[in-house]
Amino acid sequence: MTNPEQEQTRQALERAMDDLLDGRVPGPLTGLRLVELAGVKRHRLTHDNPNINARFQERARELNRTKPEVDSLRMALTDERQRNARLTAANRDLDKRLKAYANALLDVLEERGSLRDSLSRREGVIPISR
Repeated sequence: MTNPEQEQTRQALERAMDDLLDGRVPGPLTGLRLVELAGVKRHRLTHDNPNINARFQERARELNRTKPEVDSLRMALTDERQRNARLTAANRDLDKRLKAYANALLDVLEERGSLRDSLSRREGVIPISR
């Protein structure tokens, strides 16, 4: 790449970086969005202009840390994780109860069966069931 081409690419990347970071252009603060906006190939950012890439990534991280939308999303994520943990614990508790009820029902059915068998073996006892 010739020197004027390098300078043109550099200027396009700088403009795109400023537009993205200042919020004049919508979109995520990613390197892919930066090269897309600048109209250059990705390797022009990552290989030919690593200093611009590093500066962009650092400023994007700072913006992403301090944006109220990001903070509210992080809080919502924390709330959802806590809710998920509570629901998972409740689900485990219900599963244990269900298994206990199933075992109790099985015990009752087995005892009923053995009582029926012992009653049917007695002489002179007529079962009520049809």
